[in-house]
This record gives sequence, structure tokens and C-alpha cells, in this order.
Amino acid sequence: MLENKAAILTGGSGFLGRYFIHGLSKNHNTIFILDTAELSDEIKVEFSNIDLKFYCVNISIENEVQNFFQSIDQNINVTTLLNAAAKNPSLSSEGMVGSSNFEDFDLKNFNSSVGETLLGTALMCREFVKFTNDKNNEEKLILNIGSDLSVIAPDNRIYGTDKNGNKIYKPIEYSVTKHGIIGLTKYLAVYLAEKNYRVNSLSPTGVFNNQDKEFVKKFSKTVPLGRMIEPEELISHVAYLTSSDSKFLTGQNILVDGGRSIW
Repeated sequence: MLENKAAILTGGSGFLGRYFIHGLSKNHNTIFILDTAELSDEIKVEFSNIDLKFYCVNISIENEVQNFFQSIDQNINVTTLLNAAAKNPSLSSEGMVGSSNFEDFDLKNFNSSVGETLLGTALMCREFVKFTNDKNNEEKLILNIGSDLSVIAPDNRIYGTDKNGNKIYKPIEYSVTKHGIIGLTKYLAVYLAEKNYRVNSLSPTGVFNNQDKEFVKKFSKTVPLGRMIEPEELISHVAYLTSSDSKFLTGQNILVDGGRSIW
């Protein structure tokens, strides 16, 4: 039976959004979804049994974040924030957006990634704490989505070359922002502990999404369990980390990477 609780999810319209919603819906009957892209009709139908509330918000813009929190009905019991919004350039036959060697990284892409991922997550956490701090004595939860690249460097050997024969690199800004997410998580876990908040991060390895077979093969060789993670495998981890089942867990980065980070 669902508890009478509400959660906020950023980046909920993306590929992994439905799986994060599934995880949150185990313990919340209302979910506020923030994104700059509208929810698909398919998602609305799939989750018609819970109350989905969509808001078009760019989380890196302070007044948009503040306006969102000001619009929430004060009677709704918001207990959870899941920060999943991020810029993660995907690999295609054309190459990878933002890919370059370190000596030539693009400042605009760097600032955009840091702003939309790291700054946006920090702003959401700040306003969530301000909104929920004096509501009641109930425990509040923040879950930030990191990556295995929050703790290890990308293996650029697996990306190959683009159509022009240029070597593809995972952009430097992705590693910087995802490492920053872990730093933010640890900082807030300590800062908010006495105020009855728990703050953790969930860091999956590469998620299978029908990528090129050769890339999947190369990637899988970097994982002890020999494959990419299936998106539905994230559901139980999200449900656990956004429930009282994890009640003595805070400041932790939970790696769901098939052992990739231990090699």
C-alpha cells in the first residue's frame, strides 16, 4: 500500500525517467516531474494509477526552481527529491556531442554541462531543503544520480572514431560534473544530518539502450559481469534508497556497475 507521500523527480522525461518513476512509485503516490521536455502520452498512461504532476523547469535557472517550489500546495507531504537531470552525450555514428581531446575542450559545452547538471542539482537541493525543513519531523530523502564515471575515469578506448576518423573521447565536463555530484552528496549528508535528512547517490554504469553492437561488446569487456546494466534493474535500487528501508544509510555512493569500478 502506498504511503501518502510525494516525491520530486528532475529529468523525468528522459530515457531513464520511467524507471525512476517506477522506483519512486513504490513509496510515493504523488510525483512532481521537472524537465524541459514534456512527458510522453505513453508515460502518462503507464502511470495513470498515481498522481503525476509535470512542470517545465530548467533547473539551472534559479527563479524557475524557486517558482516551482512556491507553486506546490503546502498540504502535499513532499518527502523526497530525486535528482536525475543531467547532460550525458550519447554515442552515434556521427560521433559524440562535445567530444574532443582535453587540449581542445569547448568552454561553452563545459559551462553548459556544469550548469545543467551540477549547479541545477545544487539549486534543487537548496530549495527542497528550504521548502521541507519546517514541515514536520518526518525524515526527508535526497537521492542524486551519479555514474560509475563519478569515481573512475572513462575508458576512451571503447568509443572508437567518428565518421571522419577522429578519435572519440567522453567529454571532460561529464566526468567533472559527475564527480561533483558525489562531493555535493557527501557535503549535504553531513550538513543536513541533524535536520533529519538523508542524502545518497546512485551511480550506475552504462545503461543498455540498443547501442551499436560493437560498442556494447567493447563496453561489456570492461565489466566483470560482462554486460551493460538493463534500465529496469535500477528500479529496486531507487525504491530502496527512497524509502525507510535504507534508514541508516547516508552520504553513500551506491555503485551499480557490475564491478566495473573495481578493475
